[in-house]
Amino acid sequence: MTNHCIIVENVRKTYIVREGIRKKRTVEALRGVSFKVRCGTIHALLGPNGAGKTTLVKIMSTILLPDDGRVQVLGYDVVKEPENVRRVVGVVLDISKGFYYTLSGFENLVFYGLLKGLSKKDAERRAKEVLELVGLEESAYRRPYHTYSLGMRARIAIAKALMTDPEVLILDEPTLGLDVESARAVRDLLVKLSRSGKTILVTGHNMYEIEMISNHVTIIHKGTVVADGHPEELKLKLGLPIKIVLRLREIPEGVEEHVRSEIPVVNICREEDKLIIYAKGRREEVVQALLEILRRYELPIIDVQIVEPTLEDAYIAALRGAEE
Repeated sequence: MTNHCIIVENVRKTYIVREGIRKKRTVEALRGVSFKVRCGTIHALLGPNGAGKTTLVKIMSTILLPDDGRVQVLGYDVVKEPENVRRVVGVVLDISKGFYYTLSGFENLVFYGLLKGLSKKDAERRAKEVLELVGLEESAYRRPYHTYSLGMRARIAIAKALMTDPEVLILDEPTLGLDVESARAVRDLLVKLSRSGKTILVTGHNMYEIEMISNHVTIIHKGTVVADGHPEELKLKLGLPIKIVLRLREIPEGVEEHVRSEIPVVNICREEDKLIIYAKGRREEVVQALLEILRRYELPIIDVQIVEPTLEDAYIAALRGAEE
């Protein structure tokens, strides 16, 4: 039994775009994309605008058909078994679409539940459950949808995706345009859902929040995968250095050479009473080796600062590598 809930294999998609009356242009949105999403994780799909993220999300959601390749969700093929895929997946492609503006959030959810085949009693019960889950019990019952803030709309959209209690959630930029507090509420909700066993694939451009919540990241650029792995693994694969600033009582001559001989140093320099080191490798291994060198020299440390590369650094490095 595989522990991957989504499997994407060599997916290709080409569009014919009209430019004027007679001229046409072929756009390769996806050029053989492959990756896997482990069950019960938050998997981020990243890339610049036009990279193919939304096209891929729509294929996973059975909205678009691939030209070639295969996508499976919980073992169901999105082309051959679309109804089964729709039964096990909850999708949010735009937080403000698919709602009746004059109905309350609760009424919208009940109506959606009826469309999905639930009885009125079950639809009302489930609507109450998901509203409680996303933290909108009171306001969602009385106020019409058109009065909701973007943050409320984002949570209602996720509540709607949860109405059928799907095992997999596919969310396209769910925090786009949200204020800080609302974005944090959505992030916390996604983590909570993941811990309850949901598998979540999410797209976005905010590297800070993606790094906070994601277990795995796939970066695509011009329709191909350019990097794939846990955020920390990506930083190592791309050779991004750690910056370590050591403030010492004294810095003896020759210590730089000892550091270079035992640690994969990119650069090392002095700045008054500080030794600044840029090194590649795992944080714990680099720090342990440095401490051993300092112990050997019997150098007391006044202060130490460790600055690790961010997911944003890895993202930019991956895109630059792809261009080169």
